[in-house]
Amino acid sequence: MKNERKKDTPEQFPSVVNLLAESYNPHVRCGAAMALGLACAGTGNREAIAVLEPMLNDAVNYVRQGVLIASALICIQHTEATCPKVKMFREHYMKVISDKHDDIMAKFGAILAHGILDAGGRNVTVSLLTRSGQTDTMSVVGLLVFTQFWYWFPFSLFLSLAFSPTCLVTLNQDLKMPNVDYISNAPPSVFAYPPALVDKKEEKKEKVETAILSTTAKQKKRDLEKKGEKTDEPTAMETDLDEKKTTNATTTTTVDDDTKSKKDIDDKDKATSIEKKDDSTVPSNKKEKEPDSEILHNPTRVVKAQQRLLSLPKGSRYQTIKDITHAGIILVKDTQMNEPETLVELAKAGGPTKEEDLPEPPPPEPFEYRDE
Repeated sequence: MKNERKKDTPEQFPSVVNLLAESYNPHVRCGAAMALGLACAGTGNREAIAVLEPMLNDAVNYVRQGVLIASALICIQHTEATCPKVKMFREHYMKVISDKHDDIMAKFGAILAHGILDAGGRNVTVSLLTRSGQTDTMSVVGLLVFTQFWYWFPFSLFLSLAFSPTCLVTLNQDLKMPNVDYISNAPPSVFAYPPALVDKKEEKKEKVETAILSTTAKQKKRDLEKKGEKTDEPTAMETDLDEKKTTNATTTTTVDDDTKSKKDIDDKDKATSIEKKDDSTVPSNKKEKEPDSEILHNPTRVVKAQQRLLSLPKGSRYQTIKDITHAGIILVKDTQMNEPETLVELAKAGGPTKEEDLPEPPPPEPFEYRDE
């Protein structure tokens, strides 16, 4: 019997490329990083990330560029719950982009990497294989031409051929979308959209007045006495003595008031302690626990790692012809044909606004054309 190797085993690739990633030749290191990114695209493989992470600070600029792009290909459509290093990579991309002293090639790689993570509104992924496990020719061609962007920058746009939408759309026998609910057996935050970036506002620094030491005041007085000028202004030491005298006088008068106020405070504390005991029976407002599952509606966004956690609710009216874990476009069979069916309302791209409500553009102003 022939030993056939499976195509969908990207977890075996990091062990193959591990030694090449430590090569003395920078071209080999860059090629190993890109190969790792393409083979493990969209998987969030921790072993692959462990190989790439030390290479982020490589001495050669185009090696760093390849590592940045490869890390984005691996971490696309992953959150901190599924891949803890995503936050670190995002922060590193922004650091490289905003650093004025970093190399231009590394900056270009960070810009591409940041765009890959947010590609398609975070609704697409990259994979060399189809949903059925066959080689996706369109994706292979797109990634092949994309890797030649060093020769001509517009080649980087071919990466869009490798993007495939991560969605679940169910259609009935009339190829229309019925109202179907799905159950995602995972907390909502695991596969949710990552939070948007917030620009940090720079805090204005307040001006601090310079402190004048007592020694400087004494020195100024001595200098004036040497010159023969009299100083009527009191020194810093004299002002300190006056302040101490006034504070001692005020403290003696406030002792009696403090003893009276302490008694009043003790009585108030006793009353508040009794109230707290009564309020202790009332339950405090604690953070609600996140549910273990989530209900999705047709059509919906379904990440690749989320597909195996999908299921239809019990007693569902519709039955899928193909396994729902494949996601994509799935035909369903209606088990209650006699009852009326509710369909999903379609909306035009760009919003539900009507063309009648849009204002007409004004006509152009009259002008004279002069051929000079």
